[in-house]
Amino acid sequence: MKIRLFNIATIIALLLTLMPLNIIAASVNVTLTDIPTKNPGDTVTISGTTSLNEVIIKAIRPNTTILYYDVAVPINGGYTTSFKLPIDADLGNYTVVAGKGTDVITGEFTVATAAVVRTNANLKALQLSEASVDFSADKTEYSASVGNNVTSITVSANADDTEATVTINSEKTNSKQINLMEGSNTVLVEVTAQDGTTRKIYSLYIKRPATQIAVPNVPILVSTEPLSISVPAGSMNATMQVPTVTLGTIKHATLPLIEVKVATSLGIVSVTIPAGTQITAPANWDNVIKLPEIQSNSSVSVANGAVSTVVEVGSPDVTLTFDKGVRLLIPNQAGKAAGYVKGSIFTPITETISADTQAAADREIVAGGDAKIDVNSDQVIWTKHFTKFASYTTAPPTTPTTSSGSSGGGGSSVINTDIILSNGGTVNQNGVVIVIPDGAVTSDIRVTVDKVTNTATLPATPSLKLVSDVYEIKKDKFGEFSKSVSITLPFDKTSVDLDKTSVAVYWLNEQTNQWIQLDNTQVDKANSTVSGSVNHFTKFAVYAAVQTDASTSAPGSVDFSDIKGHWAEKSIQDLIQLGAINGYPDGTFKPATNITRAEFVSVVVKAFNLPAKDGKVFADTANHWAHNSISTAAMHGIISGYSDTTFGPDDLITREQMAVLIASVNKMELVADGKAYADSSDVSDWAKVAIATTTSKGLMDGFEDGTLKPKGKTTRAEAATVILRALSLKQ
Repeated sequence: MKIRLFNIATIIALLLTLMPLNIIAASVNVTLTDIPTKNPGDTVTISGTTSLNEVIIKAIRPNTTILYYDVAVPINGGYTTSFKLPIDADLGNYTVVAGKGTDVITGEFTVATAAVVRTNANLKALQLSEASVDFSADKTEYSASVGNNVTSITVSANADDTEATVTINSEKTNSKQINLMEGSNTVLVEVTAQDGTTRKIYSLYIKRPATQIAVPNVPILVSTEPLSISVPAGSMNATMQVPTVTLGTIKHATLPLIEVKVATSLGIVSVTIPAGTQITAPANWDNVIKLPEIQSNSSVSVANGAVSTVVEVGSPDVTLTFDKGVRLLIPNQAGKAAGYVKGSIFTPITETISADTQAAADREIVAGGDAKIDVNSDQVIWTKHFTKFASYTTAPPTTPTTSSGSSGGGGSSVINTDIILSNGGTVNQNGVVIVIPDGAVTSDIRVTVDKVTNTATLPATPSLKLVSDVYEIKKDKFGEFSKSVSITLPFDKTSVDLDKTSVAVYWLNEQTNQWIQLDNTQVDKANSTVSGSVNHFTKFAVYAAVQTDASTSAPGSVDFSDIKGHWAEKSIQDLIQLGAINGYPDGTFKPATNITRAEFVSVVVKAFNLPAKDGKVFADTANHWAHNSISTAAMHGIISGYSDTTFGPDDLITREQMAVLIASVNKMELVADGKAYADSSDVSDWAKVAIATTTSKGLMDGFEDGTLKPKGKTTRAEAATVILRALSLKQ
C-alpha cells in the first residue's frame, strides 16, 4: 500500500470526491476495528471487514486536515493498512473514514502524549556466571579471570532502558554462553538505544590460564596474570613466590586469581584465591607461599577429638592474612568439625557461612577469620588467613577429674586445660573464652577452667542476681598479668530482662568476700555472652543488676585513695561521673599507669557517647574485649590501624597518637602551626597537624622542661584530662 501525503489543494479535491463527513453513516457493508490510544511516532493500523472490492481510507487530523490516505484491496473479506505517526504529530482526536461511495464508516483514535526519543544505550547490569566484575554503566572495559577448569562462561547483560536492544557477540540476546579458550577471550556486548542509532559497546576480556605443573622446591613465580597450578600426587614442598612491597614493618602484595589443585590420597584438595586479593605479612616474610600439603594427623592435637585430615598451606613461620575470602576444599570431609593451629594453639572454626560463594565469604567473615560449609561430600573452609587446618570428629568428653577447690565455693569439675604460649593465645571451651594478649605473660602458662558445682557457700549480694554458671579460672604460674586479659562468659538471657537490668562479668574478691565488676563490659545480646577485662584469675560469674534511673538519682563522688590532691583529680572525677572510665577493685585509680590504645578508644567512645556501629574488624581485635568500641570508632572515622588488618589494641598509646584521635573525634578546625617545644622535631609527620591543633587550643600541654614528648606513653591521668578538655571544647 502506498502512503500519500497531500497538500492543501489535493486535500480539498479529495474531500470533494467523497461524501462529506457530517452526512456519513455507518454502513453494513464495511466495519472498522477500534484503534487504541497512540503516541507520536507510533504505528497506526486501520482494519476491518467489508464486502466491497476496495476500501478508501482516510485519517484526519484534529484540525480537519488529512494526515493519511490509501486505497486498500480486501482479502477474504478483510482489509488492513498501517502508517506511522510523525514524531511531531498533533495531540488530540483523529477521525478515520473507511468505505466507498455511500458505504462508509467513521471512527476515532486519540494521540495522547508527545513522543520521547531515548538515546540511553547504557547497561543496567553485567554479570558473569563464573567470575565477577565491578560493574558501572560508564565503564566500558572489564577484565575477569577464571580457572583452567572453567571451559565456558555465561554472560548476562540487561539494558537500562527496556526499549533498548542488547547483542552479545553479535547475537540479539540478554544472556549467552561463551566457550573459553586458554589465554584471553574477548566478549563484546552492544547496546542500541530506543532511537535506533545511539550505540555503546562494552568489552569483556576473560582470561583462562593454562595449567602449570608444580615442581618440588622450585617456586612458581606469581605475576599479574591468573594462575592455574596442579600439584601431582606425592609432591612435597610445592610453593609459589609473590612480589611484595614493604611499608614499615608490613609487607603487602596484590594477587591475581590463583587456583591450586593438589592430588592427594583423599582426592583433590583445592585452594582458590580471588583476583585482586590483598595479602599482608610481617616484613620478615620471604614472599613464599607453601601450596596445600597433607600433614600427619598426629601433628595436630584436638581435645576430645579425633583428627582425620591435616592440610598445611601458607607459611609455617609467619602469619599471612587476606582482605578477601580464600576457599579451601578438603574432599570427603563433610559433616566433620574443622579448626586450625597457630602458634601451637588449636582453635575450632565455629562460624558457618550462608553460601559457598565469594560474595558471602567477603561479607560474612571478619578480618583474619574463618567459616565453613559442607558442599556435597566435601568440607569447604573459607578463610582470611593461611595456617595449618584440620578436619576432625568430636568424641564424648571423658569423665572429668575433680579439683580440690582450694578456695571457698565447694568442689568443681574440670572443663579443660590449655597451654598458652608467652606470645598470647585464646582459651575457648564450653562457652568460656579467655583472650590473653601478647606480652601479658613472660613464659608459657597452663590455664585451667573449672566449673564450680557447689555455689551455696559463695557470697550473695542482694542487688545482684546470678544468671550464669560460676567458673574458677587458674594458671600454673603465680602473679598478675602484665596486660589485661579478656574473659567472656555465657549467660541465661531468659532469666533477665535486659531492658530493665544490666549484666556484667564479676570476679570474686576472696579477701573481702565481695563480687567486683570487671572493667570494659561488653554485652552480646544476640549470642547471650558478656565480656570484661581483668589482670588476674579467680572465680568469675555473670550477675544482673537493676539499673537505676539517672534522672532521679544524681551520681555521687568517687573517692579513690590515690587521686586526692592529684593535679588531674577533677578531670578524673568528672570522667568517672560520665561513666567513661573506672577505677580498680582495690579502691585506686592508678593515675600514673599508662593506658593502652584499646582502653583509650573505649573511654573516648563512652565519653563522646558515639552511637555503636559495626563494620570494621581488625585481625587483632576480632576477639578483643574492646572490639565493639574499636569498630565503632573506626566506622565513625576517628581511628585507623597500623594497617587494614592490624590495630595493636594492647599497645600503649603515645601522646601524638592521642592527639590525632582527639583532633579527629572533636572534628575541630585544624591548624598548621601550634606551640613550639624543645622536641617539636620529634613529632611524626602524620601527627604534626594534630599536635599543632591540640596544643594551640589548649587540649594538650608540654612538660616543665619545655618538651612535649610526642612519642612518650600516655598516662590514665593525662588521658582523662585531655578527653575532658576536648568534651568542654565540643560543648
